[in-house]
Amino acid sequence: MEDRFKAYLVEAFKTIAPTKAAMEYRKQTLKDMLARAQELRIKGMTDEELIFDTVLEDYEDFGEKLKEFESREIKVNSAKRNVLLGAVLSVALVAILAITYVIIGVAAHVWHPTWLLIVGGIFAGLIGLFALVGVKAVKNKKHAVLRLLVAAGIVLVSVFVFLVLQLATPLPQVWLTFLAMVALIVGADTAIAFLVNGKMKWVELPIFVEVFAVMLYVMLGIIVHIWHPGWILCLAGVVAGLVELSVFVAMRNAKKAEAEKKKNYDKNVKTDEKYWEEW
Repeated sequence: MEDRFKAYLVEAFKTIAPTKAAMEYRKQTLKDMLARAQELRIKGMTDEELIFDTVLEDYEDFGEKLKEFESREIKVNSAKRNVLLGAVLSVALVAILAITYVIIGVAAHVWHPTWLLIVGGIFAGLIGLFALVGVKAVKNKKHAVLRLLVAAGIVLVSVFVFLVLQLATPLPQVWLTFLAMVALIVGADTAIAFLVNGKMKWVELPIFVEVFAVMLYVMLGIIVHIWHPGWILCLAGVVAGLVELSVFVAMRNAKKAEAEKKKNYDKNVKTDEKYWEEW
């Protein structure tokens, strides 16, 4: 009886992708079938053939259930990617608004200390949240998420430090914090690449050195008053980077969704048959 149920389920599950989730679902379905068969025996049914047919009657629409199951799995994966995209867009939006606020404040001299403190408090809370998520990303070895969080954290820390200095000191060069921010982001990303043994680490290192040298040169030039205050253009690069990152994540999500669709519905795709027949 059990072997007949297994043979039935193997053929039924070959209509969907052989994933681990499908294998677990198939094992659970076998347990349910055996439990139903035993229930019929307890009620007095003795003909094994009749028991088998009766159990299968409960699974007449099983093919549709399998398609719904597969569809749910695809939607779950898509939802996870959309969450990541939403997080990237949220961080990008917060940072872009903050940078815009800083640009307007510096250019038009319309700072208000109360609003600066509120923004600083919000950023501090976001940084704490990034730290918690970053710890989880390290445990799960999600290096891309970690690098994103570190970069976002540096942006917010830089803005927060600038706001504090703007309130506490009369120095006109406190905006140099944003030039240092660029070098810090590239440096932190390079450090992470080496820590996780990334494939592009040796490419990122010279880029960091170049960025650091340029930022240091620009900062020194501005401090000794040989540069026109066109430094605001540097912040435009940060905004462009955030927009580019958002577009990249969106495009990657679209490609992965298309790849999953092809994998699950293309009959000629290679599959791992152990998920069809492993018990």
